[in-house]
Amino acid sequence: SLTFGPRVVSKEYYIMSLDYLAEQIKSETSETDFFKTVVKNFDFYEVYGKDKWGEVLITSYYNPVIPGSRDKTSRYSQALFSVPYDLVTIRLDRFVESFDNLSPIKDQVLEQRSQIGILRGRLIPPATEGASSTIDPYYSREEIENKQILNGQDLELAWVDPVEAFFIHVQGSGTVRFEDGKELRIGYASKNGHPFVGISKFVLDAIPRGKMSMQAIHNYLRELPQEEMRKILNKNPSYIFFRKLKGKPITSLGTEVVAGRTIATDKSFFPKGALAYMEFEKPVFTDRNSIQPVRWEPTSRFVLDQDTGGAIRGPHRVDLYWGKGREAGQHAGVMKNWGRLYYLVPRDEFLQELLGDPDSLR
Repeated sequence: SLTFGPRVVSKEYYIMSLDYLAEQIKSETSETDFFKTVVKNFDFYEVYGKDKWGEVLITSYYNPVIPGSRDKTSRYSQALFSVPYDLVTIRLDRFVESFDNLSPIKDQVLEQRSQIGILRGRLIPPATEGASSTIDPYYSREEIENKQILNGQDLELAWVDPVEAFFIHVQGSGTVRFEDGKELRIGYASKNGHPFVGISKFVLDAIPRGKMSMQAIHNYLRELPQEEMRKILNKNPSYIFFRKLKGKPITSLGTEVVAGRTIATDKSFFPKGALAYMEFEKPVFTDRNSIQPVRWEPTSRFVLDQDTGGAIRGPHRVDLYWGKGREAGQHAGVMKNWGRLYYLVPRDEFLQELLGDPDSLR
């Protein structure tokens, strides 16, 4: 079921209502008539936000296309790894549901299971024969990269530039283009379990807040000596592992992302699979090489809550998937503005009409 504040709608009924809207679109109904249909049959539940009613912080992610190599070179010195063999996932929420002695933390774990209900660790073989294995926290970014712990385990999917590798970790998916023109599409598979830490706070001495963007950080890191650059990147201990994809990046729901329509939110607060309506400002640039937009234009659109993200936490955060490639990255890199988000909830009378039974929801 999907929960919208006091309203709970079964998954089957919600899908049925979205199928109806999809049929309206396929029938080439006018935009005006479509909006009338939506307003007539759905309630709009506005997200509370953070400090002010209705304000949500909207950022954006995208699918970067970066150059790379199948083998390590001086330029492409950082590997993108598949899931390590010793990485294990611990479902803490299942433990607290099964053991009474964990009751002091049960409510907290179950209420925030997307944040603290899943732990990831490293399986350590027994030191002596007949003993049991143990689990320690998995290696941090610094341990993986500086000590090259995973190198040589046949986990390397591709080799890329270290700065590009970091940002493809942040995005969670991407495309590596090799020198022969062939491409490798990769998507999120797992992570090391360490919390995500944004590195923008560590470059404020070089980039003012008003000019902070993904592109500005990217350019600044490139100007630093290797050791200083690594030191800043390692401030974020979170590390992503990838898998090969045949098509577009996959959301946490298992569906393909839709450019300009897929959003990522914290599943502790928002219903996955729901249709929403978002109002925000989009950046406008003078050309494809611009780092800062010349203006911001008000816009709005229907979006689908299909994804989650390591940095998207709380009831006031939304991440919009912009698309693939350089232009998408240009726009996504500067998105960090307040907007509004409304979830669409089918009215009972509308569902009864679709079911053809006025007593069906009682």
